[in-house]
Amino acid sequence: MFKPLNWTNTGWVIEGKNNLVCDIDSSKSYPTLRIGSNSGDERNLYVSARELAYWGNLHLNKGVFEGRSILPQEIFELTTSVQSPNSFPHQLPKFGFLWWVKDGDVSVSYNELGSELPDGSYQILGASGCSCTVIPEYNAVAVRMSNSLNAYENLGFDYIKDIQMFGNLVISSLKNS
Repeated sequence: MFKPLNWTNTGWVIEGKNNLVCDIDSSKSYPTLRIGSNSGDERNLYVSARELAYWGNLHLNKGVFEGRSILPQEIFELTTSVQSPNSFPHQLPKFGFLWWVKDGDVSVSYNELGSELPDGSYQILGASGCSCTVIPEYNAVAVRMSNSLNAYENLGFDYIKDIQMFGNLVISSLKNS
């Protein structure tokens, strides 16, 4: 995937590199680089903010990059549409493949996507607080990088409210521009 897109700052990492940003593990510790095992069962995918935005844009454009199709459009339609079974409780968040998908029936208290985001928006979240939010209605992609894991858990930080606020801020900015 990365080669035809000319991505150089995304990949599975098994040892530290100078261009990787450390995570803040707690409010009292020094930032550290977290690298898991090489067997694929841990957090080893590192991505730059720019290439994460390109990933969202690739999904927004259903696999088309610089005028050419990287993968079939049907893959992107499946990954970004609701794949949760109909028997799934309606108030719980809905999923595509690796993406949270905004569905109007979801309870705000359970949904990672902001309440102001239009239906059909979708988002992926990373282990250290990063997110990529795609808003097809506005032809927009928004990325945030946090590099923080458990850093504020003892300070009353609410990750769900924070990520909802990010989505709502993005849509507010788009509406006002």
